[in-house]
Amino acid sequence: MQTFGWKLGRLLNFPVFFMLIGAFALVVMVPGTEALTAVNKKVKPKLERRLYVADKSSGLSVYDIDNGHKLIKKIDLPDSGSYKGIAASPALGKLYITSNTKDELICLDLRTETITWRKQFGKYVDSMAVTPDGKTIYLPCRHDTGWWVLRAADGEVIAKIETGRGKMYDDYLIGDYGPHNTWSNEAGTRMYLEVLTMPYVFIADTSTHKIIGKVGPFSKGVRPFAVSADEKYVFGNVDGLLGFEVGAVRTGDEWGGGVLRRVEARTPGERLLQVKPSNRLPHSTPSHGINIRPDQKEVWVVDGVYGYVYVFDITSMPPKHIASVPLFDKPEDQPKPGWISFSLDGRYAYPDSGGVIDTKTKKTVARIPISEKVIEIDFLNGKPVKAGHR
Repeated sequence: MQTFGWKLGRLLNFPVFFMLIGAFALVVMVPGTEALTAVNKKVKPKLERRLYVADKSSGLSVYDIDNGHKLIKKIDLPDSGSYKGIAASPALGKLYITSNTKDELICLDLRTETITWRKQFGKYVDSMAVTPDGKTIYLPCRHDTGWWVLRAADGEVIAKIETGRGKMYDDYLIGDYGPHNTWSNEAGTRMYLEVLTMPYVFIADTSTHKIIGKVGPFSKGVRPFAVSADEKYVFGNVDGLLGFEVGAVRTGDEWGGGVLRRVEARTPGERLLQVKPSNRLPHSTPSHGINIRPDQKEVWVVDGVYGYVYVFDITSMPPKHIASVPLFDKPEDQPKPGWISFSLDGRYAYPDSGGVIDTKTKKTVARIPISEKVIEIDFLNGKPVKAGHR
């Protein structure tokens, strides 16, 4: 028995029939093929990693971390400058920067790159921190007596934490004294507060905004400091020391402990022959810049006199010196680093005035004008999703 198709083929002429069948099959297949191609071409949105660097005056420079730290853009912040701190809230899509030009905390919308608000609080706003949930800012005011606790969305005051100001040394003069630097633990449950000339790092509970303990006394006033992720140690620069001291965050069940170790860094001998040090120390102290690599295996500390970063292994105690990284390109160059930060993944170190260092090779891989106020912010589909800290 002949099928309908066979009869139709004879009726229409076989070549014509099969050409029609082929065309029909092509029409049927095309939508499926396009859908398959669309699936194959569907790529996970790319994470954009950007480095925000406060310029010497009037704004920010933004660099593409994954494209050789190429400059992307500049963002103008009118009537500002002399920046003292930088932080971000990805949850709110905001960046915050303190400016001593008009003594303000400035809030920038990261998507529109416009200023949302700018407000004044105590005298000489300094280096703040934002809780990891992005909701609360802890802002020190150097010429005041403590930290303002602010709602990150609008800068409204929630509370104030009193610490006092300290006082000038009798035997060692520095530029100033008062509330200075801030560090949050990873859970956002505690803030660590440092006051110039005071030999302690204070610990505040973020649920009560009260001081619950202090680490120290250190040998002199604490400068930049970093807290280990497990909140076991504080690594702090102290006045007059090339290197750092290590303090205990806890003693038994109590918050706060004493100083465990003093680590003195050594400038390479050949560098001592190349550079005649100035009588004026940057930030009035040899080391003003310390941070913990995000994998928690190394502490990096700056030499602000001779232009180095020294790397110490902290996987065991005492810390062990493993590298001296020069920040100068030529011996006659004399960079004077005053801070150091890391990329979120720990691949890059950003010492002030020293360019970009590959943390694995301990080599400089790019030279861009890094300042002391630098932070990584990551974007997905144009939306900020993650931020580092100073």
